[in-house]
Amino acid sequence: MWFETPVMSTDIPATVAVAKAIPVPVATGERFHRLAEVSELLSHRVVDIIQPETLSIGGISGARKSAAIAEAAEAFVALHQAQSPLNTAINAHIHASIPNFLIQECFDDFLVPWAHEIMHGVPRVKDGYLEPSQAPGLGVELDEAEMQKHPYGQDYFLRLFEDGWETRRR
Repeated sequence: MWFETPVMSTDIPATVAVAKAIPVPVATGERFHRLAEVSELLSHRVVDIIQPETLSIGGISGARKSAAIAEAAEAFVALHQAQSPLNTAINAHIHASIPNFLIQECFDDFLVPWAHEIMHGVPRVKDGYLEPSQAPGLGVELDEAEMQKHPYGQDYFLRLFEDGWETRRR
């Protein structure tokens, strides 16, 4: 579907050069911190899919502004998402509210089982789709009692570059 971040996404000239040289669509932008980076990348008219990271681009409003810049450039948005079920819920709401949404990245099925016990109302993949909650706000409730059972620790990260990450094997 696309070649994701073929070079460091903050290296816009290199990204443009790769996008011009290959027949596969390039998707990038997860390391952007400023809306100007989104605008600069899309001004070259060779990248059609942006993937800003909601947590880095300015939260919900920054992600929506990125989507508006992309819409003006006739580009699609597939927000980057590899953080948590809460970010899945946030991105599902953003994607449902923008006209140039393409697809949502989601690794939640590979999380430790208790990840879904500490948050209620997070959308789950069903028949290939995510539906944002209809509950107030983001529709997610944190279960503080359950969270206390799983304090912060280095072992709780999804290590995407280790063998067996997709099956949670170590």
